[in-house]
Amino acid sequence: MKKRRSSKKHTKGVSFSGTVFRIILIICASALVLSYLSIFIDPSVFWFPMFFGLYFIPICFINVILLAISVFKRKMYMIIPIIALIPALFFADLFVKVGNEEKVYHGDNFKILTYNVGRFSAGIKGETPDRTYGRIREFLKEENADIVCFQEFMTKDTTSFKQLFGEYPYYSYHFFKGNRYFGNITLSKYPIVSSDKITFKKSTNLCILSDIAINDNIIRVYNCHLESYSISFTSVIKRLGKKSDWTDEFMELHGKLKGTNIRRSEQVNDILEQVNKSSHPSVICGDFNDTPISYTYHTLSKNKKDSFVEGGAGFSSTYSVLWPLLRIDYILLPGEYQTDKHKITRVPFSDHYPISTFIYYN
Repeated sequence: MKKRRSSKKHTKGVSFSGTVFRIILIICASALVLSYLSIFIDPSVFWFPMFFGLYFIPICFINVILLAISVFKRKMYMIIPIIALIPALFFADLFVKVGNEEKVYHGDNFKILTYNVGRFSAGIKGETPDRTYGRIREFLKEENADIVCFQEFMTKDTTSFKQLFGEYPYYSYHFFKGNRYFGNITLSKYPIVSSDKITFKKSTNLCILSDIAINDNIIRVYNCHLESYSISFTSVIKRLGKKSDWTDEFMELHGKLKGTNIRRSEQVNDILEQVNKSSHPSVICGDFNDTPISYTYHTLSKNKKDSFVEGGAGFSSTYSVLWPLLRIDYILLPGEYQTDKHKITRVPFSDHYPISTFIYYN
């Protein structure tokens, strides 16, 4: 009788643990589904799902681990993470490309490069902004791009850069005035026939647009720097280490993330409104400050090709601090154009890496 009671207790224990594990599977699978749905939902209308998109990679990783445990246990409930993970396969090439076939296109093309230079002070520790400026200047010569889009560009005045970038006779920019001038600038070897800017309420982020005459074509280039989180992750980690502050810090952090995502979605809608009004084919590039699993990327990439998806290889990450996890810089081109040789150059002159590609327009 004693042995039967022991067996009965053991059976109940297994049943209870199995039930708990299934509940965990359902919760994590649901979180992953919400991350998929977040790309369609404007945070300014309903903000809650955007947190799941923000944490897409760790949520996906947790589901993979749970799937492995389920397979090891040979339980039928492995179907839960399998179903949840299937859509992730369609997003995989936004983050990493393995064995991408080399594409060869012919015809008229131009090379475009985008780079958040971090005001020349976010790269090598101990390096002065002036020396960083010079290093980026030399890097630009080597790259020999036809169009260059800088974000967080800083200068003492609005004339000095004209002398230093003499190989780019055409330019458009918008600077804010602080201790120095800072903002976005687009440099071009082709004539810029008109330009404009899109500024955002209570923000020093912006987008400048340039209509560039390339042979017989007018191509509009949007050089974007969207709302950033303005959060020091190192500081957050240190403060989270203090158990007494953990809850308050966590709530404060996510309060900032919520506000930032709402502002950024409004900025995206402003840019998209301008894109839809234009009769010119448009290239949208720059620092979006958002991942590929986001309303930002999904909205701006509609009817566009992503240069990394089309011609990239390896990891897509462009933010050096969290490499290879975080991709926030992009080049998006018209769907009728072609692109190849997407390149991410891991130079240490900023906390971002520059990206470039060739765009074929004829």
